[in-house]
Amino acid sequence: MISDFQAVRENLFPASHGAIEDWETFPWHRDRTNRIQAYKVHSSQAIATDVFGTLKTSTDRDRIFDAIAERVGVAPGGPWAITLEWTDTDRLLGEPRPTQVDALAIGSAAALVIECKFTEPGGQCSQTAVSGFGERQCNGSYVDQINPGNGVRSQCALTGKGIRYWEYIPTVFALDTGVDHTPCPFKGDAYQWMRNAVLAAALGKHRHLQGTALAVFADHPSFPTARKAKRGLMDPSLAGQSAITPVSYQQIIAIACQVGLDRELWNGLAAWVDHKIATAAMGSPSS
Repeated sequence: MISDFQAVRENLFPASHGAIEDWETFPWHRDRTNRIQAYKVHSSQAIATDVFGTLKTSTDRDRIFDAIAERVGVAPGGPWAITLEWTDTDRLLGEPRPTQVDALAIGSAAALVIECKFTEPGGQCSQTAVSGFGERQCNGSYVDQINPGNGVRSQCALTGKGIRYWEYIPTVFALDTGVDHTPCPFKGDAYQWMRNAVLAAALGKHRHLQGTALAVFADHPSFPTARKAKRGLMDPSLAGQSAITPVSYQQIIAIACQVGLDRELWNGLAAWVDHKIATAAMGSPSS
């Protein structure tokens, strides 16, 4: 384990180390053998920690997050508190396994739910995949149907399990729950961006803040989320495009260089991230 942590440390920007209070209990992403994956150059958790861990510990944190808030259309105002690998322990969406996001930034007026991607695409809904009993729990459309797994009738298999996404979707995305949607508007990786957007809405309501979601990505033409961000994370016909804002690591660091006072720190982080992206783009698999 000591060697694992050493390898992880070497793959993290040095200024970010202080954001991890306890290296043993931190919720590291692990593989099936329980090995921490953040030692890999293309680890999405590592690059998220590089940037948001450094922001968390920096004396420039409040001015930078004020600028990020203005960039994504919510009210600035610190002090900003940053949590890495934040989990919705209040279970605001009724999920059996609550959503864990890469970072959460809370200011005096706004909450930023931050999902980070590196070389991998967004996550998809599991209900349309063939399950352990050999059938799909959802046919891929928002229509009245019976889940063959539990026998529950609903328009969304997740709603039938008590998950509250569709309680927030009408407001966030201006969709009518009383009509069919064929196919489901959140088919494919739009599912993950929807989930983050409704979590931001639920969190904002719960804490009486403006809530919004950020899809943070490494901007390189070989990475699927970067390509998707250029085209639009959601179907352009879907309302609520501003519910989740794509912003690249490079843009965040550029903001830090512009408004931060510690120029040496942010220039160093920029060089680190640029090198990591270039290395990962040379052919490493996604993680």
